[in-house]
Amino acid sequence: TAPPMGSSGVRAAAGGPRAPRPEVPRGGARAGDRLAMAAVNDEEAINAFIHKIQMFVFARRFRVQDLFGEFDRLGVGRVTRVNFQRALKKMELLGIDEVDLLADYYTDHPPKASKPQNVNWKRFRDDIDRIFDEEETQEQAKTTQLSISPMSTMFSTFVPRGTEDDAKVQHLMHRVAALCKSRGVSSKHCYIDLDRAPVPNPSRQNAYRCGKVTRSQFIRGWPFKKEIDEAEVELLVERYTTPSGDVHFMAMHNDVSEVLPDPAQPFPTSPLYLRPDDTQWSHQSIRAVARIQSKVVEKRIRLREFFQDFDALRKGLCSVGNLRSALTISNLGKELSKSDFEELVNTYAQEDGQFNYLQFCNDVNQAFAVTGLEKMPLFRAEMPDAETTSPARRNSMRLGDGTRSKIASVEDRIRTQVQKNGIHLKPLFDDFDRAHRGFVTRSQFTRVMSTINLPQHEDTVGCLAGKYCDFGNHCDFNYKTFLKSVDPPVDDVETAMMEMTSPHIPFKPRPYFNERQKVIPRSSSSPMLRSF
Repeated sequence: TAPPMGSSGVRAAAGGPRAPRPEVPRGGARAGDRLAMAAVNDEEAINAFIHKIQMFVFARRFRVQDLFGEFDRLGVGRVTRVNFQRALKKMELLGIDEVDLLADYYTDHPPKASKPQNVNWKRFRDDIDRIFDEEETQEQAKTTQLSISPMSTMFSTFVPRGTEDDAKVQHLMHRVAALCKSRGVSSKHCYIDLDRAPVPNPSRQNAYRCGKVTRSQFIRGWPFKKEIDEAEVELLVERYTTPSGDVHFMAMHNDVSEVLPDPAQPFPTSPLYLRPDDTQWSHQSIRAVARIQSKVVEKRIRLREFFQDFDALRKGLCSVGNLRSALTISNLGKELSKSDFEELVNTYAQEDGQFNYLQFCNDVNQAFAVTGLEKMPLFRAEMPDAETTSPARRNSMRLGDGTRSKIASVEDRIRTQVQKNGIHLKPLFDDFDRAHRGFVTRSQFTRVMSTINLPQHEDTVGCLAGKYCDFGNHCDFNYKTFLKSVDPPVDDVETAMMEMTSPHIPFKPRPYFNERQKVIPRSSSSPMLRSF
């Protein structure tokens, strides 16, 4: 009697352990037979299709993944058979039967996938994109399809025909290249009107922008009829004739361009080479926090509000990127260099990498108010003045004693000449400073000195610029500070100017009692009215 069906029957008939089952491909016996059949009968065809698509994709530098994006919104990696056919139809490269064969090859079977979304396009994409990693296949594509000419304007799958006398053809190509170079002729522009006409024309026998013309059109548009005879032209026609009987003028243009030298002509350049500057500036010895503090006082900025936008929980911490954003929004980022920013981060950063902006803002706000002032009733706080904002407004050079003594002698000479002749220097500088910035250039300063018959040597101007170029560069000359030194105003004039610019203080009567609440007797020596 036959043993019962099933694993128990097999084990009972064998009388021992279960015999190993034969390996069946995933997806069942039917799917395994289909894949085996495709591997035996159509393996070469599949490889040929893949190679054809690889050459097509490599020549145009696009990715197959873009064809399936609209059919696989969730990124599963599988599409339906119809959508797979639609995606490949966009390339217009394979026929219906060939696409069906590829769809069968890349179909996943149960239990891995179920219909209808069972064509694995990601596996197909990996096989196609492998050409971008294989150098041998790329070199083969370049030698058979692409032109390496720097003047190549298109990718072509056309391969020129071989001739009996290749040496004569190469000599002819060199002659054509020499004529194109000497006369400034581009061979493709002789036929471009027949290839790219914007309107339909009976003379255009080929597809739009295909790079081909008919035989008669090629001969009629040939530019060198006197230099190259008909036999040589026929030799070119024979070499670049397509299977359809047309002449591929674009392939000839690419071959001629390879013979020509690089079309890029040398042109004069003027690269910027900055001189090494060994000047020591005052900002180099001032901490970044002090410079930010002076800038905050100058602009009256509430710095903490810019950081609180990034700290919803008000923990007093933010990231380093938020620090950069806050400084940029408050227009303080341009005042700091890369080293200054790193100094801030190293000073106020915690172990976890967070920036303690609360401590940073407290240190900056020390210029406005002293922390814990209510606990110090006898402490006298000073208001910010010009010295507080000086680090933000001025960046002067460090000078030696010899340079300072030379500057002092030059200033004495200019001061003597100005006071002796009664020269008003300020109007002369105002003519160059229309914006009233308080700065002029070094050349403008030299012109002012020449105007008052005090021409200065370039070394002397350089010494004066070392003292009065306090804007962080060697060009902007602070003439207002210079005028205070060589043309100081008279004391009465300075007092009058100060009274004019100071706030108005009205007159008020003098009190008739003193500090001890005693009545002051009337006296002619003490008037009732006086100003405060």
